[in-house]
Amino acid sequence: MTNKNEDPPSWYRLRRYLHFDEPLSLQKAQQLVTDPKAVSRHAFWPLIRFRIETAKVRQDKTTGKIETKEKLREISYAAHSDSQIFSYYCQSLSAIYEEKVAERQLVDSVLAFRSLGKNNIHFAKRAFDDIKARGDCTAVAFDITKFFDTISHRLLKQRWKELLGVAELSPDHYAVFKAVTKFSVVDRDKGFAALDVSVHNPRSGGRRRLCTPSEYRERIRDANLIETNSSGIGIPQGTAISALLSNIYMLEFDSAALSFVTSYGGTYMRYCDDMLFLMPLGMRDSTEAFLLNELKKLEVSINVDKTDACDFINKDGLQVSDRPLQYLGFMFDGQRIVIRSAAFAKFSNRMKRGVSLAKQTMRRKNTLRNRLGVPERKLYLKKLLTRYSHVGKRNFLRYGYSAADLMDSSAIRKQLRPLWPRLHDEINK
Repeated sequence: MTNKNEDPPSWYRLRRYLHFDEPLSLQKAQQLVTDPKAVSRHAFWPLIRFRIETAKVRQDKTTGKIETKEKLREISYAAHSDSQIFSYYCQSLSAIYEEKVAERQLVDSVLAFRSLGKNNIHFAKRAFDDIKARGDCTAVAFDITKFFDTISHRLLKQRWKELLGVAELSPDHYAVFKAVTKFSVVDRDKGFAALDVSVHNPRSGGRRRLCTPSEYRERIRDANLIETNSSGIGIPQGTAISALLSNIYMLEFDSAALSFVTSYGGTYMRYCDDMLFLMPLGMRDSTEAFLLNELKKLEVSINVDKTDACDFINKDGLQVSDRPLQYLGFMFDGQRIVIRSAAFAKFSNRMKRGVSLAKQTMRRKNTLRNRLGVPERKLYLKKLLTRYSHVGKRNFLRYGYSAADLMDSSAIRKQLRPLWPRLHDEINK
């Protein structure tokens, strides 16, 4: 057991959101996750899922026109006991996975969901620096269509067994495997309504869990509000173990891809489902043929709309490309690194909505102040400046300036410059 004065183990995290069970203390969590028999017998709760509407911004490759459409994004979260199990087994599997990555020399190829102390800015810079060093080369970027939703349960189980070096998964590992493949979900709004819980104020009355076990059986299970994934494919995004499992699923592909590029003196990098191959000129078609053949073995497919290929050549002492390469949110043409235009369109839309909402709130409150005979207040600027200007510590502008500094890109700084006056224009409208 962990001494009270010691830091809790890295897998343990006290989550305080409401679910079908109560948060677990460290002692109870340790008793559960370190007992394989308890894990194998554990009854995993359904995930709670809700949907948020986000603006999907993309730039047409042919016309350059920015297109915006609304997209529903599903967010799922696990019960407290389940989360502790997922986190503990993630840590255990991660240690073995990292050994395999080192053995197969994939440390510089697999970039996402690992403790590398770097982010997509560092990885994009590394790719662009590689291109600069190569001079003449072909860059081919691919994206897997609905990656998490199409992961084969049969292949994932096989990769899991191979990682552990076993013929069959032990009962506890198999229980965790089932929990992330044949998972069940409850729609948050329907579930909360059935339990008479307010989505906007769920903790009213000092509630520590959504319901009692009997209420769960009567109002959730018996009301047929539970949906179970029986498709044979797909794992939920959002659990503590899902990201690692996606890397484990791709391990054999990563090895094959590294072997392929190494034989031609190329480079392979994968960030989740975004793959980049840097190859000698003229290898665009053969690289794509290799990829299609290998992905067929994984029973997934590439997203044609997000496939990008371009040639870089040295011309009159300068490196130029037939088209800019898009990678991890940036574009590179051999000379300049910039942030994708779609990202600025998305930020501008979000900023306009934020300012508009702040003004609506101000007008509503000032109407009430007028009725009470209290002086009106001006627009509350602190939150707006924190979210949409360089004053904030964690926002798009800070991200952009960090990228500009790391990549030494004056072009990115030039892109960011108009955002400050645009914010003032929206505020002063």
